[in-house]
Amino acid sequence: MKSIKLKFKTDAGKDFAFSMNYADPALLEEGGSAAVQAAADVILAQQPFSQNLASFEGAEMIDRTVVEIL
Repeated sequence: MKSIKLKFKTDAGKDFAFSMNYADPALLEEGGSAAVQAAADVILAQQPFSQNLASFEGAEMIDRTVVEIL
């Protein structure tokens, strides 16, 4: 399963991050970074969290593999 983690700074200068599961692998392809930036811009404009987000710092794609052994 792939997840995307978006990283921000709050107006107090603290780190703030959240992850979303089932990220589209196409975000790693050409044009994907523009889609991530557009989403971050919407989040900054809407301020949907209890923390006031001041800036977008970056994003990470996390690819997690689980292998059942029992």
